[in-house]
Amino acid sequence: MKLATLFKTGAVRLPWPTMVDGVIAGVSELAESPLCKQKCADNRACGVDESSGEHVCKYGLSYFVSGFVDQRITIYAMRGPQNDTKYNKYTKEGLKGRTLRQLDLDCWLDALKRLHDAMEGDFKRRQAEMLDPLHDPIRLAKQISTIAYRLVRHSSGEGGSLEQQILQAPSDLKSLAKSSDLLSDSFDLLSIYFNPEAATYGAKHPVNVHGLLTKLIAIFRIDSGDESANRPIFLNGECYRNAFVHDSFKLVPFALLTNAVKYGARGSIEVSVYDRGNGVEISFSSTGPLIEAGELDAIFEKRRRGKWATQMSSDGRGVGLFLAAIIAKAHGFKINVSSNSTGATSKGVPLAVNKFWFLLTYQNL
Repeated sequence: MKLATLFKTGAVRLPWPTMVDGVIAGVSELAESPLCKQKCADNRACGVDESSGEHVCKYGLSYFVSGFVDQRITIYAMRGPQNDTKYNKYTKEGLKGRTLRQLDLDCWLDALKRLHDAMEGDFKRRQAEMLDPLHDPIRLAKQISTIAYRLVRHSSGEGGSLEQQILQAPSDLKSLAKSSDLLSDSFDLLSIYFNPEAATYGAKHPVNVHGLLTKLIAIFRIDSGDESANRPIFLNGECYRNAFVHDSFKLVPFALLTNAVKYGARGSIEVSVYDRGNGVEISFSSTGPLIEAGELDAIFEKRRRGKWATQMSSDGRGVGLFLAAIIAKAHGFKINVSSNSTGATSKGVPLAVNKFWFLLTYQNL
């Protein structure tokens, strides 16, 4: 739960003026100092300072900055141990009764963290319990996928690569193979959504990176009947080394390719895999809605979508990239993204070449 939401309930005591990520959290027991109202109004420098510890503003008031999970708490309008501002006729009223000991602040923050951890722990337990009814559907989806590929191999006479076998299969069988595989992977993503720790379940095992991408692209190439989702997909480069990864790793390229297919506005989708000096680089490039500079990190947050992606398509919940980032972190790498404008537009939406890429280093190979 976000601290701002928690504070707004009024159930948590706010002894001193408090901000969360620069926004006033609520009504505190100790009112804001008159100096704050007179000198800063709504433009408080203490609200943008991200450096931890006690600081003294130019008007003689202390503020304390603390990191809290992925948020920032600022206690302001106080007089702390490091504040040597002298009392005079201008500061006396603004500083009076505002002494704050570091010990008192630490005790309050510790109690707040215990409450937060207890709530998060209970929430995660309930999330895990929600997966219990899905156990059988997940098992059945994998079973359907296994049967579908068995039928594909049988119809092709067992010859050629998997991609060739899929292309030679009857159209209904190809659709069944695609649907069953995507359904199975979607269930796996759902499991990680409810329980992020599932990204590291099972021992790491060798996976042929090039083979994994070849199979995934073959599935996405199957005609789904939706013209907008049938962009040409090409695989460039070579890499025949194995990566030692958890089962969840395959969901990263699955999520990135799904994202490229969903938002691809024109042209082809380019998937590349190359050996680099310290590992293997995998990238996904497509032409789609521009990702603003301020959104490059935000699109990996839960339920966050780019402004132009939202305008282009309502078919999205801001979950795929969020889960891909969780799995990437579990494997020790980060997904990078760039968005370079093409100067063109589609239905009023500016287009860009969007590239997502990551590097599997030698520790994963």
